[in-house]
Amino acid sequence: MRFKTMLLGAAGALCTPYAYAQTDASNDRDEIVVIGTKLSRQKAIEEKRDDSRVVDALGIDELGQLPDKNVGESLNRLPGVTMLVEKGEGRFVQIRGVNPGLNNVAINGVSLGSPEQEGGGRGAPLDVISGGVLGGVQVIKTPTPDMDAQGIGGTVNLKTAMPFDRDDAFYGYLTGRYGYEEIRPKDEGFGGHDPYAVDALVAGKLANDTIGWLIGASWSDREYIAQGRYQDDWDESSGIGLPVNVKNNYYVIGRERLNINGAVEFRPDDETQFFVRGFYADWSEFQHRNRFEENLSSGVVPLTGRSGVSGPNRVNANIRLEKADKELFTIAAGGEKTFGAYTLTFLGQRSENDLSEPNDFWEFRSAAIFGPNAWALNDLNVVDITPDAGTPDRQDPSLFGLRRVRFFDRALEEITWTGKADLRWDIDDSFYLKTGAKYASTDRILDEGRRRFNPGASALTLGTSPAFTDGAFINDTDAGDVPNIFMNIDGLNAFFADPANASFFEADLDDNFVADNAADYALRERIIAGYAMGEKQYGDLELIAGARVEWTDIESSGNLLLNGVATRVEDGGDYVTVTPSIIANYRPDESLVFRAAVTRALGRPDFDIIAPRSTATDDGGPIATVNIGNPDLRPRTSWNFDLSAEWYPNDFTALSVGLFYKDISDELVPFTESLTTQAEMDAALAARGLVGAIDTSVLTRLDLKTTINGASAELKGIELLGQTQFDFLPSPLDGFGASASATFIDGETTLPTGEVLPLVGQAEKTYAFSVFYQKGPIDASVSYAFNDSFLTDPNSNPDLVLDQGAFGRWDAKIAYNVRENVKLFVEGVNLNNEPTTEFQGGRPAWNTEYEYVGTTFFFGASVGF
Repeated sequence: MRFKTMLLGAAGALCTPYAYAQTDASNDRDEIVVIGTKLSRQKAIEEKRDDSRVVDALGIDELGQLPDKNVGESLNRLPGVTMLVEKGEGRFVQIRGVNPGLNNVAINGVSLGSPEQEGGGRGAPLDVISGGVLGGVQVIKTPTPDMDAQGIGGTVNLKTAMPFDRDDAFYGYLTGRYGYEEIRPKDEGFGGHDPYAVDALVAGKLANDTIGWLIGASWSDREYIAQGRYQDDWDESSGIGLPVNVKNNYYVIGRERLNINGAVEFRPDDETQFFVRGFYADWSEFQHRNRFEENLSSGVVPLTGRSGVSGPNRVNANIRLEKADKELFTIAAGGEKTFGAYTLTFLGQRSENDLSEPNDFWEFRSAAIFGPNAWALNDLNVVDITPDAGTPDRQDPSLFGLRRVRFFDRALEEITWTGKADLRWDIDDSFYLKTGAKYASTDRILDEGRRRFNPGASALTLGTSPAFTDGAFINDTDAGDVPNIFMNIDGLNAFFADPANASFFEADLDDNFVADNAADYALRERIIAGYAMGEKQYGDLELIAGARVEWTDIESSGNLLLNGVATRVEDGGDYVTVTPSIIANYRPDESLVFRAAVTRALGRPDFDIIAPRSTATDDGGPIATVNIGNPDLRPRTSWNFDLSAEWYPNDFTALSVGLFYKDISDELVPFTESLTTQAEMDAALAARGLVGAIDTSVLTRLDLKTTINGASAELKGIELLGQTQFDFLPSPLDGFGASASATFIDGETTLPTGEVLPLVGQAEKTYAFSVFYQKGPIDASVSYAFNDSFLTDPNSNPDLVLDQGAFGRWDAKIAYNVRENVKLFVEGVNLNNEPTTEFQGGRPAWNTEYEYVGTTFFFGASVGF
């Protein structure tokens, strides 16, 4: 804690006068060179001010660094942008409260795709990408017709570094950092070590500065601990609100990230440029989880409003090792050529995203022998259970019998080919027309499998072999100390692999059949797009208008599962979407910008619900059920209305206020169609390629369950941004400055029945602020970012809905420039050890998660040349 206080106070303590200056020989004056985070802020302000769209941006400093080491962490400080935190790091981006899968993540303006199956497969995980290989990041909220129509919330555009980003004939940088995790790993645990990372880039020019080359790489490795308390299935059956299950987890999480960026550019003259660029990312993760779950369902009697007793209950112990390897690779070639008043740009790109995700999961449980007990709700409303004297030892491995073991595997491959060309005609200095076309074809294949084994003829307990456990321990979470058992998954897997132990396990063939076939699909999505637009300047008023047309064609296949047989089913669909837009920017002087826009965007359905995967339940009548994907789904579409005012009194100050409203149609809802005549049943099955799948002659009803377009939604909000340097203060206080952003959102979904529900994933309030100091060799900041709670899992029973809890995190950083292009720095992340939380039934007291990853400190150095 003393170190945290020192880090927070360092910005004000180290105020040694120091300045970088270079002599301007033409007038013998010193020119101040802007460096560090001040340069990042200046670039971001310039990009926001000068763009014709509503944009928020992140700039890099002279050593290639974003404000934060992770793209997601930096984005979280922008207005209207929220990162969904998973195990302490931001992964998926929400823009203006819109689901990540409905936004667009692009690299150099071309959709990145996704190596994810989680969340339907449209959301791109930003924790895969390091900030060390980027040249900047944009969040574009008002799309123009030359952009992809996908992106109801907006588009995140990641711009990789390119050789001509700087004028230098040869330049580069090297940054190294080493970290310290406040939560130290236990010796008996699966692993854990302090983090370290290296970023490097080198670039140069050849042939009289007509050829530029660049290679950059970023690598990081981290193994850290996440400890938590979790409580499921709250109800009031005992007379007060209590959970049925009380769990604690001890996670060891390993994340290794490698990014490589390379590019070659050829610029023989001012009117011609060609490039080849490539980007590769490899993200390897493991999550090793020891879980200890105590039931609180038998003999529960409250004695007060916060304590009571319970009878004998079960305890479950399980171990899971989940691994994931995600690879992204893009290679692109293109260029730009100007012919007088005409400019042609063109690009061809191949992208590949791969996922390999094995998962081993062992589960053991006791009989209902642990008790009687006393229980009490602690200060966090988490149940602490204390066994009475003389009750069995709940950490004795021999009391836990095998429930089941499951071995999962998931493989995903996504390959996209993209070609595009744009032609711009500059009629005069105040008017241009632009048109273009794009073709993209994506092939995506998912193959999932699972093997499940139940207890066999021979009894197996957690105490059968000493290799199964590494001892009992106390999980000392910040939500209370609780018992757990270190289970050894390597020992368990080795025991399973030995043929001599086959009698302890029995394969669950029915479950394995479903698991091996139900999720698999193959899909091809083709998009052909064309657009026309123009921009006209009327004095201080700029108008941009045009329209984009996109034809989307889907061919897909999946398995129909019936009576132990998997039948491949093929289906498809297509749709045409028109997305017009008009944008107006009024600039009465160099410091003021007023913006208005009406745009249209779309959000395509998730891959996993458009694939015709089917499961059928038919026991010979009289009612049968078919659950099926729907390739005929249309995309959600949104009319977007934006108004904003921005003031830029100097290069380091920005004040803006923006209003937005989104009218979203064709929202997706579950739907069941019940058919009662054989003719209707046969026609419906034939339309889905399922002829003969079910004997309809013996049925009185066939229920077809799928997802359809049917609901609507609306979203409105206000975004505020302020940033300035306090240069009016006397030296050395004039090095201080501050930035703040806030977003307030209100949204709702209207179902076909007329029922109104809140939008899933929408935090009504988010804000961030930072106090920074940069003067002489000192560059320091203290920052806070807050996301309000939001709905994650709706339910027809209001007591069962789940919300992600509010999350607010303090970070700090201080850097010292030893000399020009050499700096040392210290960073503190999550200084307040903020947990991720979840709660049930709309009641924060009914918490279902308190998970802590602790504070992480980084020490490092950057060198530029």
